[in-house]
Amino acid sequence: MAGMYRGIGTALAAALLATGCAHDGYSDRGYGYNGSHGYAPRYANPFSGSGARRLDPWLAETRQGHQFVMDHYRLGPGYELSRDDAESANAFFRRWADTDGNYRLTDEEIRTALVHAGRNYGSRSH
Repeated sequence: MAGMYRGIGTALAAALLATGCAHDGYSDRGYGYNGSHGYAPRYANPFSGSGARRLDPWLAETRQGHQFVMDHYRLGPGYELSRDDAESANAFFRRWADTDGNYRLTDEEIRTALVHAGRNYGSRSH
């Protein structure tokens, strides 16, 4: 009986370890991206506030990303963006852009999602 529990414990530990390893390649923002940032021309980040520097580059540095944030989040004066809204925008856009569900964004996935964002597809994130 003890051997059975040890086997279950070992299997559980291996599953947890595998899950942890799957996240090793993720960026400090919790999502993997190994592309070249060649998704669109870069524009200056128009946002201010505690969330401005927390936005993923594809939201902060593209016109479509700017439009996505402005369409889906409440901004204060001077395009002020809260930290919570920036993190919500990042998470929502990453999930939406990740069409194959592998938790790794490619340039193609980002470009496609930006095109859709520019056409105002999608839904309100909160």
